[in-house]
Amino acid sequence: MHWLVTAPGAVTYPALFLLVMGESGGLPIPGESSIMVASVAASQGSLSIVVVLVLAAAAAIIGDNLGYLGGRLYGRRIWLWGSWQRDRRRRWLDEGDAFLDDHGPLAVVAGRWLPVARFTVAWLAGINEMPWRTFALWNAVGGISWVVTVAMAAYLLGSAAENAIQALGLVGLAALVISLIGHGFWIRRRRAVGGG
Repeated sequence: MHWLVTAPGAVTYPALFLLVMGESGGLPIPGESSIMVASVAASQGSLSIVVVLVLAAAAAIIGDNLGYLGGRLYGRRIWLWGSWQRDRRRRWLDEGDAFLDDHGPLAVVAGRWLPVARFTVAWLAGINEMPWRTFALWNAVGGISWVVTVAMAAYLLGSAAENAIQALGLVGLAALVISLIGHGFWIRRRRAVGGG
């Protein structure tokens, strides 16, 4: 990712847009890291922070809408395809429906700051058929606020943030492992309470 700091804007801006849009749309790629790196480059004068903010926010919103559309059109069929543990997968969908009915806007906004949720929440909203107008509104709120906070933090920290970015690979991996372990404990607890 360090190449984003030194590459010319003609390369960096499209790369930033594609990385953020891809992560928001459901690909496990470094969209957030690219915002941070581009913001560091802006703090050093090689990019415009205004362009970084606008491109990243637009990419986040567009990517999430593509993920939502994919989830809405194909997600449920893909998730329920095949017979292996189909009943369990159907129960997970029902739980997801109930959760998004109760906490949908909060999940869409808060998911922006969580490593795994960032590239899955749009798909889940589509799969669980959250109304698009609700999703679009809260997705825009979450996407813009996430980009502004991440970008401006990196921009204001400047070169200090550049050193911290080197550790993001390990931090992201650790966050993923912790999230998966936590989800596993939650599932086991639900089974114990519900008797299966």
